[in-house]
Amino acid sequence: MRTAFYEIMRKHRVRPVGFLPCVTFGCSVATCAVLLVYGDGIEYAAESLPAAPLIASLGRGIQSLHQASKAVKQTENSMIQKSIKSLVYRFKKVTDSINRPNQME
Repeated sequence: MRTAFYEIMRKHRVRPVGFLPCVTFGCSVATCAVLLVYGDGIEYAAESLPAAPLIASLGRGIQSLHQASKAVKQTENSMIQKSIKSLVYRFKKVTDSINRPNQME
């Protein structure tokens, strides 16, 4: 930005400033504004760029863990349902034997 400004000022003394130096200065000002607003985010992104493969791998690992957790929950729910059905069956069997005493006799 400073270089573009000095270039404009140097050329301004010699002859009228053209289009290109003004555009260069405008782009420099815009770049400076963007860096002021988003500088921290850009810096964090640049710092994390070397670790991108590790971050992606971690994300895939978390996704696999989530899928495994869902599978375990479904299996546990199925096992609980089977256990409840078994208990209900046994309870009915016991109550039936109590309600019908000595049918064999």
